[in-house]
Amino acid sequence: MTRLGPFAAATLALSLLFSNQPASAAGFPPAFVVADVPVDATAQSAVQAREAARHDGERKAFRQLLERLTAKSDWARLPQPGDETITNLVQDFEVKNEHSSAVRYLASYTYRFSPNGVRKLLRDAHLGVTELASKPVVIVPVLQAGGTAKLWDDPNPWRAAWSTADGKAGLVPWTLPAGDLADVTALDVPAVAKPTSEQLQALAQHYGGGDVVIATATPGNDGIDVTIARYSPDGTTDPVSIQVPGSKPDAALYLAAVVASERALEDKWKQLTLGGGEQETILSISVPIASAADWGAVRERLTRIPFVRGQQVDLFARTEVRLRLRVRGDANLLRIGFAQQDLVYTPAQPVATLALRTPVATAKPAAVDPAPADADTGTE
Repeated sequence: MTRLGPFAAATLALSLLFSNQPASAAGFPPAFVVADVPVDATAQSAVQAREAARHDGERKAFRQLLERLTAKSDWARLPQPGDETITNLVQDFEVKNEHSSAVRYLASYTYRFSPNGVRKLLRDAHLGVTELASKPVVIVPVLQAGGTAKLWDDPNPWRAAWSTADGKAGLVPWTLPAGDLADVTALDVPAVAKPTSEQLQALAQHYGGGDVVIATATPGNDGIDVTIARYSPDGTTDPVSIQVPGSKPDAALYLAAVVASERALEDKWKQLTLGGGEQETILSISVPIASAADWGAVRERLTRIPFVRGQQVDLFARTEVRLRLRVRGDANLLRIGFAQQDLVYTPAQPVATLALRTPVATAKPAAVDPAPADADTGTE
């Protein structure tokens, strides 16, 4: 193999320097963020009400986090630490929509919990943990009412409910299409019942290339029936149906259906990523590159994958980087996790291959400027 000169040596030195950098350098892991937790407390003073509300929010957010990271069958065995322990596991928080009086406090909190601390708590309780976040999916809300389907047209209370929710956190982050010309061209009402892989890819590429999820809501007298269909790039899907009870399909019920849909998406994702194993192994990896920028992109994406615990570069050549990855998980988890960062993993002995995925070219109207969204799955 041809070795590079002084510039490559300097690049290699930088790659080694940053190979074990902390997770904060790549962004906070979204699986450990619990967003928009409503709090409402009354006490003898505004200060006491605020403190009571914050602790109540921490408890609710922490329980939501533990349920997110574990299988539903394990929820009865989840640890129940005291307020002090939960507070110590809060890395930081944000507050919005604050309202207070002399004795009452209302707000919405977003909490970021310590990944290492939460992992230890769950593993000490001998519980399986999944923290691998999916690449952001594209949510397509379809309202089926009165024998007709609504997709991009207004009014659509189902789409409106999704527009008020925050899809950035959790195991399955999502984005809502703008409904612009490119979206309408990619997928229309006649096609939404049975979309082709070409239509799905056209819509996905407009928003960064994640899977497309068609969420169909059918309101009735006793609530809203929702079908969640996550389509893989080849057009296959394994839909799941849920029922959200309620006497009237108003804005609150549609928002409850959004929350239930998010939970259903996460449950399906956990079926794929739970049980990947805790044993650490060393993988010998060959990364084909065309430039130093290619290696920089691969290295940065590796820092976002939680099961990658460390990396060591053995060779830096013009067309290839050889490295060893310290990983935790089985072959299926490795394949899924690398794919969420647009990395193609090809197992082989003694050296596997990890390559940047080549984007699929799709035709879009010339007047439309694509707005890609990058995934952030987090790491240690």
